[in-house]
Amino acid sequence: MSNPKGQSIETETASSTESAFEGGSYGLRSHEGPLGDVARGTWRFFHEIPAVGGAVLGGVGIAVSMAIGAGDLVIGLFAAYIGYRIFAYGESYTDAVEKTFRLEKGILGEEERMRPVRK
Repeated sequence: MSNPKGQSIETETASSTESAFEGGSYGLRSHEGPLGDVARGTWRFFHEIPAVGGAVLGGVGIAVSMAIGAGDLVIGLFAAYIGYRIFAYGESYTDAVEKTFRLEKGILGEEERMRPVRK
């Protein structure tokens, strides 16, 4: 754009800091690094001590079941065992759920029940 005298108009602002949105990045992207570090640290901690991960997920299971009025202890124990299998053996959520139900039905094999925790 130009003014009537043919000179261009300066469009930059006089700011002491650069815009958080400059270059197409969003304001919250600056928080992704620290949040990712916390999440990775928590994941590593639960993998080092899987019983703690199981206890935390068991507590979450009890809290959720209390909110909906289901069998609190049963759901809490299922959630704790699922969390333990995820953190101790590195299983996916669906595999851990399947093996938890197989354990409850009594058809989970001895080798799977007595499997040592991986390091």
